[in-house]
Amino acid sequence: MKIVLAFDKFKGSATSQQLNYAVQQALSDYEGLSVISVPLADGGDGTTAVLASNMQGEWQSMSVPGPLISLPPVNASYFLGDDGTAVIEVAAASGLVLVPNELRDPFRMSTLGTGLLMRDAMERGSRHIVLGMGGSATCDAAMGILCALGVEFFDANGRHLFPCGANLKEIDHIETAGIPHEVKACKFTLLADVDNPLCGERGTAHVYAPQKGADPEQVRQLELGMCHVAEIVGETIATTPGCGAAGGIPSLMMHLLDCELLAGAPYVLDHNGMNDAVMHADLIITGEGRLDRQTMMGKGPGCVINMAHELGIPVAVICGAIEEDFDPKEAGLLTAVGVSDGLPLEEAMDSTSTIKRVSIAAQQIVSEFEQSQK
Repeated sequence: MKIVLAFDKFKGSATSQQLNYAVQQALSDYEGLSVISVPLADGGDGTTAVLASNMQGEWQSMSVPGPLISLPPVNASYFLGDDGTAVIEVAAASGLVLVPNELRDPFRMSTLGTGLLMRDAMERGSRHIVLGMGGSATCDAAMGILCALGVEFFDANGRHLFPCGANLKEIDHIETAGIPHEVKACKFTLLADVDNPLCGERGTAHVYAPQKGADPEQVRQLELGMCHVAEIVGETIATTPGCGAAGGIPSLMMHLLDCELLAGAPYVLDHNGMNDAVMHADLIITGEGRLDRQTMMGKGPGCVINMAHELGIPVAVICGAIEEDFDPKEAGLLTAVGVSDGLPLEEAMDSTSTIKRVSIAAQQIVSEFEQSQK
């Protein structure tokens, strides 16, 4: 019997690689069982590590400004492939986890550090950058990234604008003469882990800015800024799915550079060996921190579930928690297990105990599935 494991991260608790490895080890003593592990990501935290696992190259690290410039620099890493492809996460230099709760303020946050990682990769010879956009602290529509890449932003009085969310609505002129040749020659693949547009009720300001620390007035001002950006780059960008990712990063980047915007999970599945792994599989086990309606709207496990359905392979889900009104049977699942449901937060988020609970759940699912096949 062949089983494929495809776990995404349990955010704040366990990485994709930790979960896949632990469950593979937990099933290693089962007689006649072939287990293949395929780590999963959707463009958010952990995407670089998942993609790098199937690439030849080296990790690069450097000190760059974090999302809040007033804080000390952060040591951020990215992966530079031998083929010239660099894989970078916004979360590495501009992630929400890098800022203490009491200092989170997307009005002041900047993606400058992420841009400096990209600039470093290009100076090392990269001409293709894959950017995972999940987990950002920012709402600057890529102003920071672009400043690091040679772009300058001015207000109506000709004054330089610092790249942050508060200044989006002040942009009057964008100067691109300083963009170096290596940036112009680079192709950017932007991986979105959400399908939200730039503006409107489902836009980045209304949906994500409050999660990053914005108060209602800041949300209103950020929405004005995003709408102003849409006017600058062409208003169709305001409603394009995915342009609201990472505080609107795709909007200005797609306007000024050679960019392709893609859904993160399908891209990762195309590059992490999943298509080969599921050939002749009898069962697929996937999972993430929370199973809910969002799972089936472009998240990694949702894409795995859809792939399993298309191939006629039974699929089970192990997650931390299951949304109360999520119906596993309606989603076509063999079973769904929430290993942390009802537990105190500290225990639910503990990495060691989470991995152990997931491993035990996988053993039980496999045992029951084997019995059902006899």
